[in-house]
Amino acid sequence: MNRSAPEAKSPQPQPAAMNPFIQALNQVFLDATTLEVSTMVVDAIDGQRFIPQEVYQDLYYLREDTLSQQHYSPDLQAAYGNLRSQLARQYHALLREPTHPLYHGENSGPLPPLPNPTGDAQDQRQIQNLLGDRQFLCCLRKLGELKIALDQRKRQHQQAKQPLPEGIIYAKTILQLDGTIANTYTEALMSHPHCTTILQAHQHNIQTSEQQWQGLLRFFISLIQGTFKRQPKPSSQTSKARPSLPRAPLVKPQ
Repeated sequence: MNRSAPEAKSPQPQPAAMNPFIQALNQVFLDATTLEVSTMVVDAIDGQRFIPQEVYQDLYYLREDTLSQQHYSPDLQAAYGNLRSQLARQYHALLREPTHPLYHGENSGPLPPLPNPTGDAQDQRQIQNLLGDRQFLCCLRKLGELKIALDQRKRQHQQAKQPLPEGIIYAKTILQLDGTIANTYTEALMSHPHCTTILQAHQHNIQTSEQQWQGLLRFFISLIQGTFKRQPKPSSQTSKARPSLPRAPLVKPQ
């Protein structure tokens, strides 16, 4: 008696509209697997809103020729230049990503510099694409906050005619899902008159941020699970009905 081989079931294709959403959700989840907590001390908190276009323009003009015209000290010039370098590295990282709309192929020559905010139409399109990228926008916000703190320190020490301290962030802690924990403290913190207070504030920030981080991860996991549960099931026309087994008649006890 010949038995026919069981028919292989082809995987149910996902709707095309779901693929970009799942990919974006996956990227957000990967970015959320690391928690970074930084503690800095400033003389005042700037209340201005985060406007990406203005922050990008401020960071773009932290070029070496522009800083040299301001007659900044070498340490201050290096601190400002480092902010712009971080922005350029983030931009180049996007250009190296094959799936990114701004991908710059390996055969397209060297990587271009940051687009000029007062440049031509092509530069303006590049900037709009950058400001629409969530990862670049997150980096831009962080660098903008560091620049505000650096501006405040610059004014404070220019008035006191004291050298600018090397460290702006006194304490930094990075936690990852694999259990890696990295704590970094500046040397200036060890001799700071409020060292204990700063460390206590940093520890409190870690505990609060960790609770929010864990809640965010649980939200992502539940969202991903709910997304797959809502996927359409195979239609009844393509699925084969299983043969029903005959039921034995019920016999009433005598």
